[in-house]
Amino acid sequence: MGFTRLKREHLLHLRAATEVHWDGWSKEKNETLQLHTVLSILPITPNIRLLSLRYADINEPQQVVIFGLSTLRTLVVRSCCFHLSTNPMPHTYVTALKLACNDVQTTRHLLNVLASTVEDLEVDPSDRTVSGFLLGGLIELPKVSTFTTTYCPGFAACRGSFGTLKRYASITTLHILFHLNLSDMSLHHLDLLALRSLTCHHRLAVNLVPKRPVTTYVEVDFELEEEPRRLLDSLSKTHAGITNLKLFVCDNFYSLLPSFATSLQHLEQLTLRLCSPKWGYLLPNGARRYSNLPVRGLRKLSRQPLHSHPGVGAVALPNLRWVTFCIDENQCTGFSPERFLKDYLLPVSPMLEEFECLYFAVPSHRFPLYQLPEPARAWKVRRLPDGSWERRGPPPIPIPTPAKTLRAAR
Repeated sequence: MGFTRLKREHLLHLRAATEVHWDGWSKEKNETLQLHTVLSILPITPNIRLLSLRYADINEPQQVVIFGLSTLRTLVVRSCCFHLSTNPMPHTYVTALKLACNDVQTTRHLLNVLASTVEDLEVDPSDRTVSGFLLGGLIELPKVSTFTTTYCPGFAACRGSFGTLKRYASITTLHILFHLNLSDMSLHHLDLLALRSLTCHHRLAVNLVPKRPVTTYVEVDFELEEEPRRLLDSLSKTHAGITNLKLFVCDNFYSLLPSFATSLQHLEQLTLRLCSPKWGYLLPNGARRYSNLPVRGLRKLSRQPLHSHPGVGAVALPNLRWVTFCIDENQCTGFSPERFLKDYLLPVSPMLEEFECLYFAVPSHRFPLYQLPEPARAWKVRRLPDGSWERRGPPPIPIPTPAKTLRAAR
């Protein structure tokens, strides 16, 4: 909130809010009064859905207010203190809980109060209070379906804390946003049998995807020297079939498209993010190893159309409807999205309906696939009933090549 004073217009704004974020820094009396005022208004805020608290000291009456909000669904608690209550808390409607850097008492209290309702749980794996009470198996969470671990710079600090995820058989969505090996999780192939959506490093995915009903996979981080065909082979072994896939690729990835078609017959949506070789890859300890390979950009994509390769017509992605291609603006020299669509995508995806090429001003190594920023510009087309392609949205500036009408490959 950052108020110096809570004026009338602030109070009116609060009553209309759907999200309220409190970020306190001091223990001054004035700040305590402001927090009390903000929380006292929440019961008359009819549309409040999310409450985020940072550096807040929450007493028992304030907790009664928070947990009693009938519209509140997401509670974010970072570096806070929730005092132990002597009376039962009201029934809560919170289904999403995010915890980071809280004291032991606060973590235990929140997990106990919300244990019967929380479905979406996000934790900082370096927070030992969470590891002790949640991952240590001391608190049951029967409804948890989505489990997220944020980025962990201290890899050794959280190693071996994830084996007890097997206790939560209700998990359908798992996000592990840092490098973690299967040996650190101690999972058996019969664990997490309900898993359908997975976001993690590809080495972990190779072991987690097979024999589970995974339909969505999002890759975390990029390693230049890894062989992607091993990942594709593992993705082909899911019980349900991958329908949504997001991967990092190098500039020679076009040669892998036939392998995509062989391994991913159920694929409906594909997002590819081009990564320059110069950014290298992450080591397990979090350090980045840089490659000496030169940056080639996308020039080689214009050399040989994919449909000219022998046997390419024998494989196809029959269900692929949507493709998103993410590229750093500095890497798009000589690249034509129209030719990429015609020469590389249509030969293996004859049912494609929409294609978008997103250009980012931010270097590609600075944002993850699971959280794309707003693009600086975009080139988007969709297929019309007669088979022609229609441009969508405003034209990109600058326009790399003249717009042309594209027709489906016959």
